[in-house]
Amino acid sequence: MRRLSQRRVDSLKPRKATYEVRDAELKGFGIRVLPSGARRYFIHHQHAGKRAWRTIGTADDMTEAQARSLAAAVVAALGNGEETPEPGDPLFEDVAEEVFRRYGRNWKPRTLAVNRGYLKKQILPYFTGQRIPEITREDVQNWFSFLHATPVAADRSAPVLSVILRQAEIYGHRPEGSNPCVNIRRYRRRGRERVGSVRALGPGRHRSRRRADRRAAVRPPPRRQARQRRWRAPSRGCRRRRRRRRQW
Repeated sequence: MRRLSQRRVDSLKPRKATYEVRDAELKGFGIRVLPSGARRYFIHHQHAGKRAWRTIGTADDMTEAQARSLAAAVVAALGNGEETPEPGDPLFEDVAEEVFRRYGRNWKPRTLAVNRGYLKKQILPYFTGQRIPEITREDVQNWFSFLHATPVAADRSAPVLSVILRQAEIYGHRPEGSNPCVNIRRYRRRGRERVGSVRALGPGRHRSRRRADRRAAVRPPPRRQARQRRWRAPSRGCRRRRRRRRQW
């Protein structure tokens, strides 16, 4: 690991996947290069058992020396227990809108409308105003418990929140592998029985059901079937000529 310099920052090229380059002197300081070509300085610091992720700024807006001085100020403030200004950390609602604008093309129009409804009714009322790097697993669990009265909506809106936080990692707003929605236990629901007519099952099933009803209508009664079975029973195993000569 080498020291992160301005010359090295200028030489970084985008790849197919997001990658990070960290500094050897200031622990936790580095730059993240996105596949789109964007380069963002960050500081990843841990103090008193708590981890903090801060986005310092982009390489287009500041130099490496400016980003290093801001990162050192953030580390000093966190060490003293002070609140640090976070101009580079976006809010949750801004990142959610960015995800729906960029990632929404992977959803069908109906799915996009349904997911936007879950975002508006179940997700935004709880996470609005929070910084995207500060959302922890405890926050997600508290939000999931907050929706205990509507378990179906909670189970269906949890994947939407997971997509938002996962894309936030790809866009450089959160560290890699920090999605707090992973392995969140869903609500257990009993199976629901569908009640409806045969016609509601569709034309194909309706026709097959009608054919089965016609076969049942022309089927002989059980007594006649038993008589036919008794009539055929003695002729089994006999040759055709002996069966013709046999009299009953």
